[in-house]
Amino acid sequence: MTRQSSFKRVVRERARATGQRYTQARADLELANRQEFVHSRPFEQVTLKAHLEQHYGIEITSILPIDDDPATRPDGSWPGHYASTLVVTHADGRRWIARVFSSSADRVSRVEGDAEILRFLASHDFPAERIAHDDPVTVLDGKGIIVTRFIDGGRPRAGTPVWEEMAEILGRLHTLPAAGGAVSRDGGAEETDGGFHVGRPKEDLAAAMGFLVSVEDKVNTAAREKFEWLRAQVENADDAEGLPEALTHGNYHPWAAVGTPGNLAIIGWAGSGCGPRLPALAWLLRTAAEHNATENIAAVMHGYSRHVQLTDEELHRLPSILNMRALWLECLGFRMTVNDGGTPMMDEGWMQPASRERAERVVAQAITALRG
Repeated sequence: MTRQSSFKRVVRERARATGQRYTQARADLELANRQEFVHSRPFEQVTLKAHLEQHYGIEITSILPIDDDPATRPDGSWPGHYASTLVVTHADGRRWIARVFSSSADRVSRVEGDAEILRFLASHDFPAERIAHDDPVTVLDGKGIIVTRFIDGGRPRAGTPVWEEMAEILGRLHTLPAAGGAVSRDGGAEETDGGFHVGRPKEDLAAAMGFLVSVEDKVNTAAREKFEWLRAQVENADDAEGLPEALTHGNYHPWAAVGTPGNLAIIGWAGSGCGPRLPALAWLLRTAAEHNATENIAAVMHGYSRHVQLTDEELHRLPSILNMRALWLECLGFRMTVNDGGTPMMDEGWMQPASRERAERVVAQAITALRG
């Protein structure tokens, strides 16, 4: 159940996978982890406009980053998902979403897989974004681009009914029939580090260790305690392997939903694929517990259990897995703070010494809700 790791092991695994020397593998990891969310950098909109107009035979009046378009975020929040996410407005008033990903052959292949998964979801009438064209994936300057239909409504305010609806939708996702092709590819990880760590949720732990590797030599004395503590957390984290699997989403929480309550659609399928189902539920629970914890936790469990009954082993391992994504975020934040010249402290951020006890309390409330 425990995924043992270390700095050197992360680098050695990278070296074996690529055939690189140890020093070059470490340099590549450090480079990747210095590129803060490379996918979210602004894309050259004039170039993209010409590319889309030529490929699809359309006339575009504007292309705006999604967080610059007030129609997409009525509550002031951004509903995009890691790629450069842009609103493409046609001359006839139609709108598409264009997501631009990093330049690599593997990434382009993953984008093509994203489109295949969206077709699969549509064939099962699953509430997800829909491709905007029969040929939804193009390549520009080596970057994969996917176009989907714009969904009105923006990101919903995450009240208790929304938590329950999202959990119910997740349960539906986890009961879809098995299929081949991209639907069976490894999935469930974040996929935000330039392509080194894609696939199953355990890749988030490898990415988290990579974040720490990249600043190992920069950590000052004041931050050393948190650095060592985070390293131990990653080394002993539960990777969810061996648990029941399903087609799952890579980052499942209310920012992955757009529309209106009662008619939500799930977006951002870059990290989707087949993997342990529990991490997606765990992250939804973890975020639900941030506010109005008792009611939101109960809402998540009630919604999900309409479709899925967790196994005894899943309930047993849930406290450990509840903090998997939070640990990824904390290691990312640690790296960013160190690179900015700051000093991360033990009493801040997504992960603190009390996080395990908090996870136990959340799971106890979840089990009570299931039995209530």
